[in-house]
Amino acid sequence: MARRKTGESDAQIMLPLGAQFVEALKYSPAAEVRALAETEDAQRIFDAVHFVMEEESLPNFMHSALCAMSLPVKAPKDQSAPVIRRDGNISLIIQPMERQEPIGPDGEFVAVNKGVPYGRHARLIMIYIMTEAVRTRTREIYLGSSFSSWLRRMGITNTSSGGKRGTRTSVQDQIDRILNCQWTIRWDDSVPASSKGKKWQTAPAQQARAFAVNDMRIVNQYAGLRTGEGTFVSHFVLSEEFYGELLKHSVPFNERAIVALKDSATKLDLYTWLAYRLPRIPQGTEVRLSWADLAKHLGNQSNTMTKFRQSVRAAWEEVSGVYQQARHSVDVSDLIIRLRHAEKPTKGMLLLQGEGRGPRRQVSSTAEETGLLRVYSADKPMLPKPAAAIRFPTSGALEFAEPELYRIGRDFGSNNSVTIMADAFRKLLGSELETLEGDALKDRWKRYVEKWPKPA
Repeated sequence: MARRKTGESDAQIMLPLGAQFVEALKYSPAAEVRALAETEDAQRIFDAVHFVMEEESLPNFMHSALCAMSLPVKAPKDQSAPVIRRDGNISLIIQPMERQEPIGPDGEFVAVNKGVPYGRHARLIMIYIMTEAVRTRTREIYLGSSFSSWLRRMGITNTSSGGKRGTRTSVQDQIDRILNCQWTIRWDDSVPASSKGKKWQTAPAQQARAFAVNDMRIVNQYAGLRTGEGTFVSHFVLSEEFYGELLKHSVPFNERAIVALKDSATKLDLYTWLAYRLPRIPQGTEVRLSWADLAKHLGNQSNTMTKFRQSVRAAWEEVSGVYQQARHSVDVSDLIIRLRHAEKPTKGMLLLQGEGRGPRRQVSSTAEETGLLRVYSADKPMLPKPAAAIRFPTSGALEFAEPELYRIGRDFGSNNSVTIMADAFRKLLGSELETLEGDALKDRWKRYVEKWPKPA
């Protein structure tokens, strides 16, 4: 992961669809903006964005280590194997544990391993547990008077769906898995190996800090979750050590954003990871990381890196709208991911105006067009300004300075890094670059990138 100072030439990033809806809702009524969503996917993304912006929300919380390192998205092939993730000097180990259940032919106890938690329901359960602990400032967690009421609070309304593949069964299975695993989050502190501080080494064992949360305790024993009457035992206690660390290292979210993203584990992973990562980036600094690095953070189980990139880019279309503060701070369109500072996503109504919330602002000349969406004023459609002739920027990333040139490099550059090709193009043309503009420049740039071979 690398950092660099940002420049003025790359101040804008091509906005994904969710972010475009946020911009449009700043100036136009929701009904007009939704009418611009022509596909079912676009309408779903708009509904998620508007849901988050429509009302204020209570914060949700999760431990920072579980934001940095996600659970599996799908059931692993070997569900009894531990999940081990590492982010710098932080490690997360989730070890499934056996428990005895009276399921033998004659009612005898048999060792059962439920496996590791995975999927969207496991993520929602973890968020809810930690949110309740931080909100109430107590280790005692109450899930509700019944299983169904708890699911409704989580934003899952289909609580009557039982059976092997039903919602009720799935959520209950993930609770079983979560509370029958040993969870270890470990920090390995590092100290300078020399006075110059150029090299680092792991600290001695006594300087390493670790804690386990395997002693989450269920009242009336864990088997009491499902009683003969079908009721739900709703009270358990977090370990004291984990609770103390959670209060110190909790990451805040917007509750309505969690509900809006509840149907996708990948979207929840991307949202929670960005909520943890972006506020920690110093302002005026850009962080770059590879897709392989990002795959280590998210619960990636894609067969290829290409499929993983596609799934994350699709998720960002929606996440960019529900995490409004980050809509200009993330670029996942290239082979290198770029991140910038964004405020914490604790509020959702900051940008919504009109519709009973005061006078609508006039649209500035720089907001007339937001990517694929035409922004409408309260009175009439706005006409875009005449486009200036495209020039090749002398520095900076194309996706920020000249998005059309960036798209040419992305579409015709054989999957090479657009940034690398752009730097080589500048070096090749030298002073001649100043004489090219418009269609002539686009044609020259297209012919150049088409000659690049596919990366090894």
